[in-house]
Amino acid sequence: MTGSPKVYNTLAVNSGCLCFGELHNIWNGASVPVQSEGIPAHRPQLSGTVQVHRIEYNITARNGIWNGFRLIDLNTKKVAAWFLAHSDVDPEKEVDKILRVSGSPYEDDSGSSFNDDKTAAEGVFVINRYDWGYYDSRSQEVMEPEEINEELFASVGLVDLSVAKPAWLEGGAWLHVPNGEYLFGRFGFDDDHDAARSFLFFTTNTYFTRTAFDGLERTLRKEVTQEERFERKLREGFDFSGLGTLRELSRVPEDSGVSRPPWADCLGPYRQSDHVLRAQEIDAIRVYRDAEELKLFVHGRDLSYLRMEGEIGEFIEPWAESLYDVVNEMVLSYLQRSVIPSMANRGVSAAAELLFPRHTPEGETGLLDVWCHRHFRQPDARPIPNFDSAYVGSRIASFLSRSAGASAVFEDECVAGITRAVAYMLTEVLERANMRSHQDDERTKIMPSDVRMAVAFNSQLRDRFQFSRVYWEGRTGSGSPE
Repeated sequence: MTGSPKVYNTLAVNSGCLCFGELHNIWNGASVPVQSEGIPAHRPQLSGTVQVHRIEYNITARNGIWNGFRLIDLNTKKVAAWFLAHSDVDPEKEVDKILRVSGSPYEDDSGSSFNDDKTAAEGVFVINRYDWGYYDSRSQEVMEPEEINEELFASVGLVDLSVAKPAWLEGGAWLHVPNGEYLFGRFGFDDDHDAARSFLFFTTNTYFTRTAFDGLERTLRKEVTQEERFERKLREGFDFSGLGTLRELSRVPEDSGVSRPPWADCLGPYRQSDHVLRAQEIDAIRVYRDAEELKLFVHGRDLSYLRMEGEIGEFIEPWAESLYDVVNEMVLSYLQRSVIPSMANRGVSAAAELLFPRHTPEGETGLLDVWCHRHFRQPDARPIPNFDSAYVGSRIASFLSRSAGASAVFEDECVAGITRAVAYMLTEVLERANMRSHQDDERTKIMPSDVRMAVAFNSQLRDRFQFSRVYWEGRTGSGSPE
């Protein structure tokens, strides 16, 4: 027999609402109107260098008896987390669903770490470390210092709204994780998303791959390889576009450093028949490694450490086409906004000065201009193997002529130069995207999210490619967001 999880305690819900958090959070939750029925529509906001959800510490909940379960670390045999669920809910299936949708941000197989469209669709409400406790000081003034003791640390409570004030936790449940640090909560909602039916509480030190229900030996999550995690995300339709992250970053540019230009200044989406790069050219750029360019000297300083060694990750379906699309859209917006005004009716020297003015920088902030200027001016620059520069050059020339009008003339030498310079810029984009894939998810494949973040967090690349509507909103969502 496999056995069943042991019920440790019970909680009665009679008012259709639970208050939760530390004591002052609960007081706040009992002092404000109940949030509207269903999953609260809270999305993360930047606050300084962190993201927080502004919540009110009350939530609609299913009436009846809720069972409380201790979750035990099988290595230490101590409580590592708590789970409460309505008596009609299968606790094992419910925990499995919550962890699949949004588990610990400190474990790789954690799903979404914030409230977003996917967590809402799955019926999970996310509470993170900065969302409650002393990080939110509302109602702290009602607490006397002597009322706070050591046992309250790494602890939160759940209590029915009807008894949350003034009796505090009488009739509620107090959840404590010994030696816990940074508190996290996840509410699971019923199938109609009308009311919460479960609550998972854990800390930074909770490792679900070695944690089980008290009375069972099966851990809540299995150890999987990075490749297995990635394959699971692909199967489950994980959003690798990066659009959600980009929107959040651009909401508070003073903190993130990422600001979206005025929507009226953005360009596209273009017809896909206008795209200048095929899959084979983008893949050729991906695998390109010029040994001579791994050494870079500016004013006598060896700056080769700025370049990454190793193989660039591959593209993979079903995201490859989206990646090709955003790369082409970024290139076309750059050609229309920057290249046409700087290159029309000009020779190579004049165009190069206008396009890449920082090609003799005093520091490292103009390195992209240094290399683009070199590629633009030097027709004998080492070509990228399997990159059909004649084809790409003809596509660029055709786009420039159509977009600039009959009075604009583009010299063949300039077109060949901008073809080489664009190819070099994209080696930088894909190299940085490759680094993002390793840092963020330890993946060996490059996704559109990696391309978007590579551009977002590099000011030189962002200056060139930020005017693409598809970059900011994708092809299907590239209408004005205002």
